[in-house]
Amino acid sequence: MKIVERLDKWNDNYQNGCLKDFETTGKVNWKSYSYIKNSSSPASNGIDPADSKLLFISSAGGYLPANDKPFDACNILGDYSIREIPIQTDFSKIDFAHEHYDTAAVKQDAQVLLPFKHLQKFVDESKIGELCETAISFMGYQPDVNRILIETIPAILEIAKVNKATAALLVPS
Repeated sequence: MKIVERLDKWNDNYQNGCLKDFETTGKVNWKSYSYIKNSSSPASNGIDPADSKLLFISSAGGYLPANDKPFDACNILGDYSIREIPIQTDFSKIDFAHEHYDTAAVKQDAQVLLPFKHLQKFVDESKIGELCETAISFMGYQPDVNRILIETIPAILEIAKVNKATAALLVPS
């Protein structure tokens, strides 16, 4: 199964619509943007979370200012990079770079989008087998599907492989 059905058609629409409009005017015309519309979705037999090693993924734009540069939140074409955040990180050491949602709530209580303590409670209660030591964060505003497929997803999959994750939980912002 393909991640994106009819990617060639999406590329043509993006290159000759939204991106062309942006290159001409310097503004994004969302009326010309073509959203992905797959006709089928991936299916599996599922997993038992109690037997899993869970990789936590967030599109909140979280990063560690002491170690990382912030996401390029004001880039109208998006930022496709990822940041790793150790699960045991004190929330006071995490900041958020994202201009496409109001970060006030998550800055007040990071558990809103990074529920590390809640997930650890599920591990303690044997509802989740274990957590990967590293969580992944990216900035959810990524309009170029090709860059997601070429940059973001392979970077996430590499971390999942290194961490021997058997399950993933994406919490979108």
